[in-house]
Parts: sequence; structure tokens; C-alpha cells
Amino acid sequence: MSSSPTRTPPGPAGSVRGWAVSIPEPILQERGLFLSYFPPEYRSTAANCLLTAVRQGCADPNQVVGYAVETARRRMRWGSEAFHTLVWLADFDPEALLAGARWALWWEALPFHERQRIKRERSEEALSRWMEGQPPTEKQRAYLRALGYTGEVANRLEASRLIERLKGRSHV
Repeated sequence: MSSSPTRTPPGPAGSVRGWAVSIPEPILQERGLFLSYFPPEYRSTAANCLLTAVRQGCADPNQVVGYAVETARRRMRWGSEAFHTLVWLADFDPEALLAGARWALWWEALPFHERQRIKRERSEEALSRWMEGQPPTEKQRAYLRALGYTGEVANRLEASRLIERLKGRSHV
């Protein structure tokens, strides 16, 4: 691990890479500040350290941070950069850890159905963004031809939406 984790931009204020969810602006900023210290592949591990603290009964941001850092110290031997970065943050940017703790407390206070709705919306948005960057598959092109479509298709998302429209249903 390097002595200073690399920060990646959390995205534009007011959104998390375009997610159309009802997360308040201050919560988005706090979540973004915390997660900006972690590479994408370690963000879920880092977030789950904080969420576990809340699920174990921590009700104050300082308690959440203490629990998460202690857990990370015990798990550092597992080698995940997320644990090393959590411990590093305790010394070098405790405000980022507290911001993450405030997000975790907010998230866990939401009703289960609301958390599921937000996760579903985020997942659908991420899938759409990925599909926009992929060329249409040969199966999609063949099916569009079978449905009578003769135009060009820019990406998988456009192909999927065209197929659904031509079949008479709304897109995914």
C-alpha cells in the first residue's frame, strides 16, 4: 500500500454519476468525500465497515468510526487495501471518516423498501450507462431485422429500447 491513498472525484455535486435517486445533497457530498479515498473495487468493503458498525448498534458518527477503524485494524492482515485506507484515514483525514459515518447512519435509518428502491435505481442507471458504451450484439441486430427495422443502431441500450418499442412494450 502506498503511504497516501489515491483520491478519485466523487462526481458532480448533487448526483452520484447521474443517479436519479432522492439522496439529499449533503449526504451525497459526505458519501463522496469518504469514498473518494478508495479505488472503485474497494468502495463496497469500506462502506460495509461503516454500515456494519451502525447495524451493530453504533448511533453516533464517532462510535461508527471507532467501531469501523477497530474492525479494519483486526482485518488488515487479510490484505485488503480498504482496511489499510480506513486506518490511514483515522490519522490523516478523520473528517472524511466522520462524513462516511454520517452517510452510513442516514442510509441505515431509511426504511428497507426505500433502500431497495435506491439500490434498484442505481443498478438500472449503471447498467444503462454500461450498455450505452457497448456495441449492439449480433443477436440484437438480427432480432431488429426480424422485427422489420432497417436503420443503424449505435449501442446496446439503443438496440434494447428499439426492440422493446417494436415489440410494443416499454424499455427496461
